[in-house]
Amino acid sequence: MVLAQPDPGDERAINVSVDAKLEAFFLGEPPSSIDQIESVQEHVQTLAEKVQKTVVGIGVGAAQGSGVIISRDGYVLTAAHVSGKPGLNARLFLSDGRVVPAKTLGLNNTFDAGLMKIMAEDWEAEDWPHADMGVSGDVVLGQWVMAVGHPGGFQEDRNPVVRLGRIVHTYEDVLTSDCTLIGGDSGGPLFSMDGRVIGIHSRIGPELSHNVHAPIDSFKDGWERMANEEAWGNSPGAPFIGVTGGQNNDAAEIESTVPGSPAAKAGIQKGDIIIQFAGKDVTTFDSLVNVVAVHRPGEKVDIKVLRDGEKVELELTVGRAGRRIPRAPEEDSSIREEPVATDYNSWMSYIASYKPATVHQRNYETIVNAFSPVVNKAGNSTVKISKGKRQLSLGVIVSADGYILTKASEILSDELEFPLACEDGRGNEFEANFVSHRPKYDLLMLKVDAKKLKPIKWNTDEQPLGSWLISPSTSKDPMAIGVVSAHPRSIRGGLLGVFLGETPNGVRVEQVFPNTAAARAKMRRGDVILKVNEIEIMNRDHLINTVRSHLPGEKITLLVRRGEEELSIDAVLGREEDIAGSRAVEQQNLGGPLSTRRSGFLSVLQHDTVLRPEQCGGPILNTKGQAIGINIARATRVASYALPASVIVELIAEMKVRDADAATDENADSP
Repeated sequence: MVLAQPDPGDERAINVSVDAKLEAFFLGEPPSSIDQIESVQEHVQTLAEKVQKTVVGIGVGAAQGSGVIISRDGYVLTAAHVSGKPGLNARLFLSDGRVVPAKTLGLNNTFDAGLMKIMAEDWEAEDWPHADMGVSGDVVLGQWVMAVGHPGGFQEDRNPVVRLGRIVHTYEDVLTSDCTLIGGDSGGPLFSMDGRVIGIHSRIGPELSHNVHAPIDSFKDGWERMANEEAWGNSPGAPFIGVTGGQNNDAAEIESTVPGSPAAKAGIQKGDIIIQFAGKDVTTFDSLVNVVAVHRPGEKVDIKVLRDGEKVELELTVGRAGRRIPRAPEEDSSIREEPVATDYNSWMSYIASYKPATVHQRNYETIVNAFSPVVNKAGNSTVKISKGKRQLSLGVIVSADGYILTKASEILSDELEFPLACEDGRGNEFEANFVSHRPKYDLLMLKVDAKKLKPIKWNTDEQPLGSWLISPSTSKDPMAIGVVSAHPRSIRGGLLGVFLGETPNGVRVEQVFPNTAAARAKMRRGDVILKVNEIEIMNRDHLINTVRSHLPGEKITLLVRRGEEELSIDAVLGREEDIAGSRAVEQQNLGGPLSTRRSGFLSVLQHDTVLRPEQCGGPILNTKGQAIGINIARATRVASYALPASVIVELIAEMKVRDADAATDENADSP
């Protein structure tokens, strides 16, 4: 039986009309005024709240991903690599907290397109909230889009996470955007500004601006086959051509080719300058990386290179990257001029860094600088904290008489001594001395000898999803912009690395995960945990909350019963990545450096602004120029965290009082 596609005119689908005054902006024009920026914010807030209802978390066996309900009778779009194969049982985690059964249908591996169906009874009574499918063929470069999904997998205390960005590349078989994605997002929807799905998250590339989506038209073209549980096509895999470069900032000049690689077989040589790849102009090595990343292994492409001033045309077949970059056959070993790094993920990590945004990206200068009036409203309240020539963090002035709050873990260490250099936006330089430290919040209060400074103005209201957030530095222009991605929540701390069960005799270890704190402490299956640091454990939840109240790297002492014996075991807590595995760590490394302290917070506001660790510690502003918090961590490839203003304002008065042991602290200033 052939099943019809969802009706694109279904009035019950969640859509958002676009004001004609905003159409030019959403199609890529720079903002014309702060009033327009605030109108855009209202639209994005409405869109974010509405589309949340259509986005689901997906569990197929142990695999997790995301999806979007596309019809009132419960059809769900996802990625082929999430759904697996036809006929599997699955669970869908809805935005209202329910878990419903589902079944995997067909998939097109070539586009990474998969289809599922909710199998709950009496679907007509449910009338599932759903989105319409748009037209990916009409998407244009620079168009604004919203990515939603469950990065890292579904979490009960976190809404589907919102990221706002723009279309960076369009091809027949893929769309790419600068809406940052990571594992767990796969299968989630990419929305146009009218709430229609134009793509499904597929994979990430080596840079933050490289997030690849299966175009929605591929689902329409293959609908009948997928609805009838057919599977076809080949998985694209990661593209690889095998060149190194990047030393020439003005051209894509090749420094070396990997022996035996597609580039070597195509005849690319050291010193060649690639000027065109698959019909796309290439101006730098970075742009070459971007273009290669959206092609599939096995695809034949034409390349134009400059060699000794002459144009040379070559044909290359894009390769598939495995865990190791291919090496040349033994008989070709004589052509190797030097050892070649063979870890593909290390190579991707090397080229992943913070680069100036291109014209179609969200953080392009004409977009970001339109928010300069917001920074001007906030005044000269942000400072840069340094030691020598090295910037440590940003800070925010909290009172006119020289008190400054910043992120503690970027500053406090055995190597650094006070005073530190502190510079404001006018170029004034001060010596900053230690006043107090609150490890629980990772906050440090400093004091400079100055009067009549301009303290920041706080706003303690909760910010709706999709609200603009502006991160200032000491410049008159914003450092970066982003939007609120998730409602405030706690970010728990260290991880022990065990699966727990409850018995009449106490909380029992059912499994010890490898390469975790528990494994290193030689805990065993069957251990019953009685105490943590002398705190008697009441039940499973009590144990989890007690352990997670400590930070990664902290040592805790466990009292456990093993058979008839009671043992004291010391364990140094790890991170969630220990459980997630190396792939998750590698993906996080494709977003640049992360803050050392990025967990163990009672409340954070998650946003999608791209920061570096040393850019944390400063304020984050709403469109009125008021601080709604302090950037406290670059947390993942897809998220930064801010401590909400409601938490901070309660601490300011007490943190102005010098810590009692500061005079004896080796990091404290002299009395």
